[in-house]
Amino acid sequence: MTRRDDLAATPGRYGWDGGYGTSWYVDPKEEVIGILMTQRVWDSPSPPGVLLDFWTSTYHAIDY
Repeated sequence: MTRRDDLAATPGRYGWDGGYGTSWYVDPKEEVIGILMTQRVWDSPSPPGVLLDFWTSTYHAIDY
C-alpha cells in the first residue's frame, strides 16, 4: 500500500489476497500480522464480506 484509502490500507502494508479463500498482510507501522484462511473459493469480482469484516475488526482492535 502506498496511500491510505480505507481503514486497513496503511502505507507500508504488504501481503496477498488469494483466490482460494486466503488473505495475509503485514503492517510494520502498526506491528500487525493478520492471516485469514477459509474453505471457500472467492469467485466474485469483489471481495467477500468476511474478508472486509476480518480486516476491519483487526484494525479496530489496535489499542492506541
